[in-house]
Amino acid sequence: MTPLEIDTAGTLMLRLGYPELAARLLGITDVLAGMPSFPPDVRPEHALARVAVSMQLHPRPARVVAQALRAVADPRLSVLTRLTLAGFAMPLEASREAGSEALYEAVRLAEQALTRLIDVAPEHRWVERKVLRSLSDAAVLRGEPEAATAYLDRAALGAMAVRPNGGLQQLAWEEEVLGLLESQGRACRSKGDAEGAVAATSRMPGIAPYDARAWATHGYALLASGRLEESVHAYEEMLCLGGHPVAAAAFHLGWIHESRGDRRRAQDSYEYSHSIDPTVPAVQERLSSFRR
Repeated sequence: MTPLEIDTAGTLMLRLGYPELAARLLGITDVLAGMPSFPPDVRPEHALARVAVSMQLHPRPARVVAQALRAVADPRLSVLTRLTLAGFAMPLEASREAGSEALYEAVRLAEQALTRLIDVAPEHRWVERKVLRSLSDAAVLRGEPEAATAYLDRAALGAMAVRPNGGLQQLAWEEEVLGLLESQGRACRSKGDAEGAVAATSRMPGIAPYDARAWATHGYALLASGRLEESVHAYEEMLCLGGHPVAAAAFHLGWIHESRGDRRRAQDSYEYSHSIDPTVPAVQERLSSFRR
């Protein structure tokens, strides 16, 4: 396989739930030793794959995020590689410590690198939009909703200008738009605009009706806005899709039924969720309340 095919295969194995196999494909022999410094000619795809796999296997993933953020400041790496790592690591660092110096420095460097990206590689505008979305997510976690909206507005303008030519281009564009709408929903909720979050996420099931994430994101927005009847529909659509996300959908349905006083349907939903994933404390807690 070519190096790019190896990186793609490693990423695929990780998404399928086989991080050890992904590590072998990528040549990661000692995760505990940490992520080694990247050579100056490292490709963005390989750098990102190594970070993602190392995060899954390292007992302290925050260390891997910190190493990725340090790589963003490495002037030996290409602008594209640094932006790719920034887009991955910034929201993770913000969710851990929204006020860390490493995060603010990464944001500064990412904004600086964005101004150089178009001159270096005009065909990589999609990376710009991905980083803008990551900057928005980090801004939400830092409590800066207006900055988040500004980043998303820039990303949306770029995404709407794209004209995918069918096939894989269409799939990639749809995945990008789904992520953008998901981020818009978070930004709206951070401003207290529950209806804005509903409006943003309402487009997601139309783009990807068989994607559990689309229904889950819209269902949560509906739930947060108090529109319980409509959220029931979204979570029931998730049940039809099957797979592990059904556990979360069933739990939310149980909560909705319980809040409406329908204890029988609530218990049935909680038990269904528990049968799929028995490890979630919140589900166990709700079930125990019915058995007292």
